Amino acid sequence: MKPNATELLQWSQAELADHLTRRLLARRIKPGRSFAPQLAYGRHRGPARRSSRIAAVAITLFQHDQLGWTIPLTLRPTTLMHHGGQICFPGGRAERGETMLQAATREYTEELGVRPRVHRACGELASYYVYASDNQVHPMVIVTDPPEQAWQPDPVEVAKVILLPVSQLIDPDRRQRTSHRRLVVSENGSHVGEVKFSAPAIEVRNRDQVHRVWGATAMMLHQLAQLLL
Repeated sequence: MKPNATELLQWSQAELADHLTRRLLARRIKPGRSFAPQLAYGRHRGPARRSSRIAAVAITLFQHDQLGWTIPLTLRPTTLMHHGGQICFPGGRAERGETMLQAATREYTEELGVRPRVHRACGELASYYVYASDNQVHPMVIVTDPPEQAWQPDPVEVAKVILLPVSQLIDPDRRQRTSHRRLVVSENGSHVGEVKFSAPAIEVRNRDQVHRVWGATAMMLHQLAQLLL
């Protein structure tokens, strides 16, 4: 029997980990394609290339003393070449010989400056090909203990740590749309045009700030929300 939202938010660490592990093992949840940006297939999106880079991200859930079950996200600096100014999970390219879980937890530590206190690695969501950075991304779902110290984010990769309460993730009123305009630049760096597109988004409210998560991160979050309920 599926839990309701109230039950889910009151679960213990073991109950949440058991539920996510069972659901991931069942492999019945499809990728969150309904949250994909509206871009031209073949020009701005498409299937993964054989030579695509392999990457992993850490989708971690922990009990925050004020927010309840919470997922840490990162706001990327606008100076970064790929996905600058976007909200993402901690993660990055897997190194030779690493498992996806090892890559995800290493990147978490490098980006947030603290080690994840893993209670249970529950499994992996469907992988996603991110066209803009040519990465095949493997999302690892991990239930953790709360961090023992304050975040110490790497300023090169993280402008800010954003906390997403699960109560907001599963709230249908947080489903929004966002519009974007991107410059198209040739290989020699000259401006040749622009791309306008819209995308479904998930609204995150942290104190007096509002953020909108879209793209691959929103697709993964949508899939996670389906797993939870």
